[in-house]
Amino acid sequence: MKQLLFLLLIGASFVQSRAQEFSIKTVELTADQIVLHYDLIDSTKNRTYTIFVYTSKDNFLAPITKLSGDAGLEVKPGINKRIVWNSKEELGNAFEGDVELEVRGRVYIPFIRFDSFDKVTSRKRGMPFIVKWSGGTRQNILNFELYKGGKLVYTFPNIGNNYEYKVVLPTTVKPGKGYFFKISDSKDKDQVVLTSTFGVKRKVPLLLKAIPVVAVGGLVYLFTSGKKGVSDLDPPPPIEQQQHN
Repeated sequence: MKQLLFLLLIGASFVQSRAQEFSIKTVELTADQIVLHYDLIDSTKNRTYTIFVYTSKDNFLAPITKLSGDAGLEVKPGINKRIVWNSKEELGNAFEGDVELEVRGRVYIPFIRFDSFDKVTSRKRGMPFIVKWSGGTRQNILNFELYKGGKLVYTFPNIGNNYEYKVVLPTTVKPGKGYFFKISDSKDKDQVVLTSTFGVKRKVPLLLKAIPVVAVGGLVYLFTSGKKGVSDLDPPPPIEQQQHN
């Protein structure tokens, strides 16, 4: 940025409960990033939160995306939490001026729940599989986004809430581990759930693809090596015998 970004933290909007306490502790400013340090105390066991950050750049309409740390879905309460915003990447190198931030959070309640998704640890490309869930309403139009780590890999858009969907992973998806689906309502960005992680495999393993090639090569050699057939594969006579002949 051409100038030091001026930050005004206008507040934190949280769905309050008697057993909850949220507070911003400190804010760090660098040329590239803004780091928010906060505490989130909740005496209710195993409860998690959604925490998003909004800016005045778009009048606080959409959450900022270049975040890492203790933000997003299913954030566990605790002290010394931190949100890292890559403000330079999000706003652009040419941005100058002031920006206001607002942290919004609420108890995480998934709007749909998956049926036994985590029981299958890997999926094959090109092989259909059914994802089943419950919850939501018929008015929900869903987007299935395939991620690996924090990178979006592929999107299945505009899926009706029919409580199941047949997924076919394209061959462009690379084999590996750490994939998951992010499912969101296309009209309500606050309605988001994540699946458990899974691996992606090839439809046909590379070893099985290679075996027929070797076998065909062997057959071609046998049928084209002369009238003697298999005997042509016998080793040549010793060098002394060749010289004598």
